[in-house]
Amino acid sequence: MRTALVWTRLFPVIRSVLYFMVPALVVGAIWYTVIIRYYVPSPPITHEMIERGRQLPSDAVLDELSAYRFFDDERHLFTVEEAEKILGGTFVYPGEVPQPLHLPFDSHDIDRGSPNWQLFHARLIIPRILLAAYRETGREEFFRTARDVILGWASYERRALVPKGDLWFDHAIAERILALAEFWNVYRHHPSFDADAAEVLFVFVARSRAFLADRAFYYRLSNHGIMQDLALWHASLAFPTLPEVSRHSQLAFERFGKLMGFYIDEQGVVLEHSAGYHKTGVQFLSLAFRYMTLLGIEVPQKWREQFAMAREVYARLRRPDGSLPMFGDTEGGAHLPGPLVPVSEQEGLYGPPTRRAESVQPQSDLYPVAGYSVWWNGLYRQEHLSQTVVAWSYFPGFAHKHADELSVLLWARGQTWWTNVGYWPYGTVERREAESWNGSNAPHLTDESVSSPRTVQLLGEGSGNDISFIDLERRGPKGYVVRRQVAQARSGLWVVVDHTVGNSKDHTTTLWTTAHDIDMKKGQFPGAFDLSHATNQSVLKAFVFGSSGTSLREYRGSPAPFAGWQMGEDAPKPASAIMLEQPALDSWAVAIWLFDETWKLGSTITAMPSMHAWQGPERWTITVPMELGTIQLSREADRIALKAGKTTSSIRLVQTEPIEINDEVGKIKAAREGMKQEYPRPRFDDAVEYRFKATYFCIALLIFQEVFFAIYRRRGSDRSYGVLRGLSVIAWLVIGIWLVAIRMPLI
Repeated sequence: MRTALVWTRLFPVIRSVLYFMVPALVVGAIWYTVIIRYYVPSPPITHEMIERGRQLPSDAVLDELSAYRFFDDERHLFTVEEAEKILGGTFVYPGEVPQPLHLPFDSHDIDRGSPNWQLFHARLIIPRILLAAYRETGREEFFRTARDVILGWASYERRALVPKGDLWFDHAIAERILALAEFWNVYRHHPSFDADAAEVLFVFVARSRAFLADRAFYYRLSNHGIMQDLALWHASLAFPTLPEVSRHSQLAFERFGKLMGFYIDEQGVVLEHSAGYHKTGVQFLSLAFRYMTLLGIEVPQKWREQFAMAREVYARLRRPDGSLPMFGDTEGGAHLPGPLVPVSEQEGLYGPPTRRAESVQPQSDLYPVAGYSVWWNGLYRQEHLSQTVVAWSYFPGFAHKHADELSVLLWARGQTWWTNVGYWPYGTVERREAESWNGSNAPHLTDESVSSPRTVQLLGEGSGNDISFIDLERRGPKGYVVRRQVAQARSGLWVVVDHTVGNSKDHTTTLWTTAHDIDMKKGQFPGAFDLSHATNQSVLKAFVFGSSGTSLREYRGSPAPFAGWQMGEDAPKPASAIMLEQPALDSWAVAIWLFDETWKLGSTITAMPSMHAWQGPERWTITVPMELGTIQLSREADRIALKAGKTTSSIRLVQTEPIEINDEVGKIKAAREGMKQEYPRPRFDDAVEYRFKATYFCIALLIFQEVFFAIYRRRGSDRSYGVLRGLSVIAWLVIGIWLVAIRMPLI
């Protein structure tokens, strides 16, 4: 009897709890997967760890580590002047609109502004700028603000349940380790040292290490994985009293070794489709080998050989003005600092990377596996020095790729003349366009997708007798085949011959873009252009023409179509561009660039250059009429001939062996695929915005439901009320399944 009475009293309570428990479970299910994904238990930090950490490592090691940076992009920001701006809350990231900076820490700043700004903020570059100013001036306000910024981030990160901005982005976490080590270098001996604050810092470091070491967060297919391994080594050296230092050091070594199988090829080229990221790769390897030396890890001989060759490749790519050829994601501007490299290396032991690799080795080279050709000419007269780079690199899925296969980049006489767009800021509307074919001068199908299925093959190359020549072929979608042949002669003449085969209804496009500081004017003939620079006396004459149906249009800084842009030092800048369009079916096009004063025949071009004879891509003759004679470039099978006046020079093309190249490419792809298999990353979308919307929807629905039932209960029967309540529980289960199991995976 008593049991029945108790049950009678408890049943309504249990039923009411059930009514609200199911909606609560639905909301919990919405957030469960993302919370559990990012959950990292905060490790216990003992007083002994902190006190020993004040002695280990030595000050010399921490001083050395404090100078390390993964990237030099913000080097000009590490000044007292910029630190003053930070204290005043007026700091502006280069190329960005001003963003409010609430010191020392405001969680609302984490996801405010552009992706570039959010990443900059999450990398803790701001406290590093303040610490640099403190070391230079000794002003305590710089140090105190840096300390409070770091501790603010640490406290927020420890409490956070869901990702926000770049809080747990692998790149941000990796560079964050460098900032925390630099701060610890100062703080452990500072008069204001506080053990509780040190514990907060150590927890921050330990949690960051846990993310870097976690298989689920290891970005194993690009330089992000390299940075994660570098950061683990950095943390092991800077915080040796934390637990599991040896395990993390060994883990980084093992993962790094697997990455080396496809990060860099046998000739030392970093395979990230970018001259800029090749430079970064040289610096990464410098840091890696120094970390390994300090940790007592032997650097494998093969890695050492690849590193030595990578430095030579960088020396081939770098121009005397400090610029780099802008294929892929390569930064713009001149006077760019070279990567840091070790001053000394003996028997696999590397000294601190403190010397900039800024020397230029103007020597031609071919990288058939990586997909680049570099020609240097005019070595006998430095004022006529030129670099021509042809890029056809394409490793699907590898990082920083633009649609730029077969593009040609020209630097000559101290100036960039023809270029691609280069590194466009991530997160902007135009980023996708910059990666597309119109971001380069590569011939392509009009409206061809950046991710179109395609293959590229080096058909032949040759050099000698003042002539350099390369022949390439790309096969794309819808039967589209484009063949580009590039010739350079006497340091003053360049000829690019394109031939396309495709569908009769399709069209092909090539966008020739100058550097942003080049002035382009129409020449004396249709299709002729004069290129000049305000501080350069040389004038490059350009001629663009093609077979029947060819049209030319000029653009400068055009958003639609995307045309006429080059990335400057901090922001994109308008540039002059010539868009050539023609039918894709059996069409040819020619671009000729000429410093005519270098030719003894006479500096005046008397008529528009022309295709004197065309019998296919392996049999043609191009003429350039000049004042005292005609320049003639011709191809007959594998023979390339240049006739200027009474002088004729010729070379024979060397046909490449695609089997050897394909074998090497196959090994690289297999190494990458093996890494994917060993470190699988199941598809997971944080979908935080969706989860918030779904939560708000559930709350609103619950409020509406309870208002409805409150009204209904007054007017309806208890029996029907109970039935409806039961149905509402079933409805919530259906809604939960739809929101979590059906709708969320579709995002």
